[in-house]
Amino acid sequence: MSIRNQIGAALVFAAGTFCAAQMASADHHVKSGTYEFVISGVTDLTTVEHLEGSVTGGSVQGTSTIIISSGGPYVVGENFVLSGIIYAKKSAAGMELESPGTLTDSSGDMSFNMARRKAGDQAVGGGGAGSMELVGGTGKYQGVTGACEYKVEYLADNRIAGRGACQWQRD
Repeated sequence: MSIRNQIGAALVFAAGTFCAAQMASADHHVKSGTYEFVISGVTDLTTVEHLEGSVTGGSVQGTSTIIISSGGPYVVGENFVLSGIIYAKKSAAGMELESPGTLTDSSGDMSFNMARRKAGDQAVGGGGAGSMELVGGTGKYQGVTGACEYKVEYLADNRIAGRGACQWQRD
């Protein structure tokens, strides 16, 4: 191969490598997007009668998987370990549930959220629709905020299943 062809091949290789590196880092620089997820988990809840209603508290442990994404840090097929706390008050005025949660991906990066719901309950066949706020994270989720809508269903044997859609942005 002539020196001219060798230089040409080297330049093509270098340009290709540069473009591939730029594309690989592009997702980190994406400033906003959308994604959809599914969750599956197991709850450990305790309910006590209190005043003219009840209070429920406990934990949820499970998994979440990204099923649709416009790009950015939330990649289709990414699996997370879900850990959260559930706190709910129920009275004649209605139900208020808050659930701070942490999603940890396979690299150890964490996405933090706060789920809220004012409908449904935690009984088998119960659940309902709610909203979730993305409130930051570590690693690739640092500075990510946003809003999600979700629906969860409580199943037999303390299990839950759900699905949601989020819009996110990075500071």
